[in-house]
Amino acid sequence: MCPEELLDEKSPAWNKGSIHYVDTSNVEVLNAYVAQFEKDMEMLLNARADEIVGGMMVVIISPQSSECLVNFFGSSLMDLVSESYSFNVPTYFPSPKDMTKAVEKNNCFSIERIELTYPKSKLVEEADPKTLMINLRAVLEVLFVNHFGSEIAEEAFTRTILKSDEISTWMKMNYKKACQLFVALKRK
Repeated sequence: MCPEELLDEKSPAWNKGSIHYVDTSNVEVLNAYVAQFEKDMEMLLNARADEIVGGMMVVIISPQSSECLVNFFGSSLMDLVSESYSFNVPTYFPSPKDMTKAVEKNNCFSIERIELTYPKSKLVEEADPKTLMINLRAVLEVLFVNHFGSEIAEEAFTRTILKSDEISTWMKMNYKKACQLFVALKRK
């Protein structure tokens, strides 16, 4: 869920001209995403705590490198719509510190292991920009189509794929960095 304060033009967290918290200079935007993550994680942990008795749970958070791809897509989308349009991608990629804080606050689980991992495929040595955008599209397309309509969403994805050289340069610099949060939790 997207933090409500991002949608209020009078809020200090109004995220005008951007679709995500990545690279924002507005600390209020980032704080809104962190607060929403904490609320959502509290609900998830409480629900799982009711189901798990004396067991464990593994949580894997999507690659944090998706943040950059959202920025590439966001710039294509903003080229197509006026700046008065408001839309924020309802995703937050927590740091190990964020996740630890949420688990400790909840107090239903203990962290057995937490680390950033490198989810390299054994089948593909290096992912290409088009494949990454196809994956991002599979996850986020319905959000964009519902908000902007299929024509604008389609054009934004097409324009983003045209930025393959820019995305490829970013990928080569960041490809082998740990970017997936792995957390093993044990029910207290």
